[in-house]
Amino acid sequence: MFDTTDVLIAGAGPVGLMLAAELRRDGVKVRIIDAHDERTFFVKALGVTARTLEIFEDLGIAREAIDAGLWLTAAETFQDGAPAFSVQIPREGLPYGALALAQFETERILEAALARNGGHVEYGATLVDFTESADAVDVRIQDACGESRTIRCRWLVGCDGARSTVRRHMNMAYEGDQYPQTFMLADLDVDWNLPRGRMYRFNASGAGDAGSTTLAALPVRGSARRYRLSMVLLADDAARHTLNSTPDFDEVQRIMLPILPKGTRLSSMRWSSVYRVSHRIAQHYARGRVFLAGDAAHIHPPVGGQGMNTGLQDAHNLAWKLALAVRGLAGESLLASYEAERRPVGLDVVEQTSRAMNTVLAHGEIRPAMRETQLLIGYRGSPIVADECAEIASELPAPGDRVPEVGGLVQAFIGHAQRLQDHIGRGRHTLLGYIDDAADGARIAAFDATVDAWRGALGTAANALLIVSPDVANAPSFEPSGEAYRSLSDRAGEFAAAFGAKHGMTWVVRPDGHIGFRSASCSPDAVVGWLEHVLRP
Repeated sequence: MFDTTDVLIAGAGPVGLMLAAELRRDGVKVRIIDAHDERTFFVKALGVTARTLEIFEDLGIAREAIDAGLWLTAAETFQDGAPAFSVQIPREGLPYGALALAQFETERILEAALARNGGHVEYGATLVDFTESADAVDVRIQDACGESRTIRCRWLVGCDGARSTVRRHMNMAYEGDQYPQTFMLADLDVDWNLPRGRMYRFNASGAGDAGSTTLAALPVRGSARRYRLSMVLLADDAARHTLNSTPDFDEVQRIMLPILPKGTRLSSMRWSSVYRVSHRIAQHYARGRVFLAGDAAHIHPPVGGQGMNTGLQDAHNLAWKLALAVRGLAGESLLASYEAERRPVGLDVVEQTSRAMNTVLAHGEIRPAMRETQLLIGYRGSPIVADECAEIASELPAPGDRVPEVGGLVQAFIGHAQRLQDHIGRGRHTLLGYIDDAADGARIAAFDATVDAWRGALGTAANALLIVSPDVANAPSFEPSGEAYRSLSDRAGEFAAAFGAKHGMTWVVRPDGHIGFRSASCSPDAVVGWLEHVLRP
């Protein structure tokens, strides 16, 4: 007799934990396994982007992440010991800044979120192989004692890293190459007179036969001097070390100190590694009932801290689609949209970070840009988004785009303003309507009817919100909604400005915070028709 579950996740790194926590929150039966006997405490990935923090907010863990991390304030570059240039990281105008958060802290927070939702990691369990049938995947698992068992799942997701066993058993090509340079990484304390909270790059030109090199330093919360240092090894030093080795403190100090500012002292090394950087992407992100996410699907240079963040956003995109499929509300077309939406993102990240890596190696530049916030990622070409507003300006949020940050919304009987983000997501599709004429009872009635049809189609996965202009909110004839949906007054006008909202317009916001549908009017047939096209159960 097989153990059974809806979704089995191989790999309990940040991506697997994110997917498991979201699925458990949405009531999906999920099991997550990991070959390690326990969680590790290495500072591998470190940067968390603004978009990832929005996703953490959706899961209710953004504050925990911020408290465990350190805001990055600037990026400074030194050339041969002298300051070369500095870039300040914006403090305003974005929902979040750039956060330095150690990977083990990200995993700790996500594992705690999984536990709060009733899940846990099965450590010491290695995926050996699997066989797929029309309606299930049988996965053979081996525990630490060598005993085998089989878990039957409806879907299998490989979040098991660049050497993914799941991908290998899919016979899936992992296209790309490896950089010839060898890198050294160390997590230790750095005693110097440079300001805390900044990321640094130190470029050394070299003299005679000595080549040029570059070293990057990022602060890690835990002590006032803790940093993660990574550098490109010169040829002689690279020849002395095998890949994936762990050089001792004396060797790290010998190699890194000459590149760092004079007078710098190193101590308290916690971890070190020698590695190479690859740029690869899986030929497909899915086949049948098996999916790939995170490094199992794509791997790229660490410039800009895009790697772990891209994987977490893979999980966020896949989670709501699997949740609907588990409930029988969605079919293969919705699940197929995971690859259609996320593989182009992965390909773009691989290409962009590879170019950035070449720039760093050639010129030693470090210039954070808006694209590295990942707030610009969208799915306008997706097969599951639709737009019935052909004449709306292209710069306004359109189907496929991430919902912009909107504040200043006021709910009757609540004395403080709220954000739109407080009312969307959480595993639900949100129907948004906009009204600016209190006398137009027909439009309000149309929204009411659409909400009824909307909830009938999606059940607990449905949410609805009516945004009204201040004139409507203050009109004696307008009554806030009862239990069917919330009404919010756009008192500051931020919603109307951000969305280009006009009387009677409607939007659908997907669980991942991207717009799925937009219409100039509100009708049950149009909204539910789009939904049925997307879901095709």
